[in-house]
Amino acid sequence: MDEYLDVVNENDEVIGKELKSQKKIKNFVSRTVSILIYNSQKQFLTCKRSPYKKIDPNVYDVSAYGSVMAGETCENAAHREMQEEIGIDCKLTFLKKYYHELEDKGEKTSKVFCYIFLGKSDDEPKLNHELVAFKRFTLQEIEKEFLEKPAEYCGGFKEDIMQIREKLLVV
Repeated sequence: MDEYLDVVNENDEVIGKELKSQKKIKNFVSRTVSILIYNSQKQFLTCKRSPYKKIDPNVYDVSAYGSVMAGETCENAAHREMQEEIGIDCKLTFLKKYYHELEDKGEKTSKVFCYIFLGKSDDEPKLNHELVAFKRFTLQEIEKEFLEKPAEYCGGFKEDIMQIREKLLVV
C-alpha cells in the first residue's frame, strides 16, 4: 500500500506531500524515526531485518525504524513503528534530530531528517515479516560488534549510535 509522506525543505519545514513510491524517483527530503529500546539490564534491542526488505536485508538495525507519514507527528510515527514492527509500545524520549543521506547500493540517495527516540521496556519483540531475529547488547557490545562484524549491521544504525552515543552512556 502506497502512503503519503510530508515533503520538507532544508529547514525541515513541510512544503508539500508526495507518495512514498516516488521518493527515489523525485529525490525529495522526508522524515524518518529511529527508535532504540533498552531493558532494565541496560541492553539495547537490535532487530534483524527480513531477507525480503528492499533496503539492507538480513542485517541488524535499531529496535524500530520507519517513515513519518504525511500529517503525522514524529512521536506518533515512532509509537506506530514500534507497534507495527516489534509489537512493543513504551514511553519514548526524543534524543536528537539530524539530516542524513542514505545511499542504497548505487541507487539514488535518500534524503531524510531522522528523529531518534529512546524507550525502556523489558517486553520481548514479536517476530513478523519485517523482523526475523533479535539480540540485546550493551552499548559497549554494540560498538565492538560494529568493529568486528561491520557487514552484519545497517549503516543507518551505526550513524544513529554515533549521533547519540554520549546520551546513551548515561542510560
